[in-house]
Amino acid sequence: MHRTGMVEVERVKRQEWEAQYVSDYVARRYAGLPCRIHARLGTPVVSVAGAEISAAEERMLRVKMRWADAIVFSPGETIVIEGKLRASEMLKAIGELELYTRLVPLTPDFKDLVASRVVGELLVPGPDPTVELLCREKGFRFVQWAPEWLQGYLGGISGRSTRPIRPSEAGLL
Repeated sequence: MHRTGMVEVERVKRQEWEAQYVSDYVARRYAGLPCRIHARLGTPVVSVAGAEISAAEERMLRVKMRWADAIVFSPGETIVIEGKLRASEMLKAIGELELYTRLVPLTPDFKDLVASRVVGELLVPGPDPTVELLCREKGFRFVQWAPEWLQGYLGGISGRSTRPIRPSEAGLL
C-alpha cells in the first residue's frame, strides 16, 4: 500500500503490454527463426571528446542507443518490427522504422545475422487506412494482429487513443 495524503492506494504492478504484444507475435509468426527482442541499434560510443572511454562507461552510454521492439533474422531478409497499441503512436512508428531499418546493418552485434534485404513491419491491433497507406508508400509491412488477451488493455484506454486517423482528416484517401 502507498499513502497519498490521507488515502491509501494499492500499487498495481506495471504491465509491459506492448513488449508482451510484440514478443507473442514474434513467437507465433516467426517461430524457429533467430530474433532479438528489445534490440539495441547502431554503434556504441567508444570515445568522448576524442578520449577513449572505459568498458563501464561504454555500457553506461549504451542506454542512450536506439532500440527496436524486435528484429527477426530470416535467410532472405531481416525484419525490423515496431508494435504500437495506441493509434496515437502509430505515425511515430513509421519514422522509427525508417531509422531502424538503416541502423540494423550498421550494428556490430548483428553483422553475421543481417540479410541483404532489411524490411520494416508495423504491428498494430486494428485497422488504420491512413497509417497503412503511409507504411506501404515507405515499403513497410502493415500487420494487424489482436490476440484475445489484448482486449483487457484496449478496453482500459480512452477511445481517442485507439481511434485511427480518418482518411478525410489527413486528405490522403
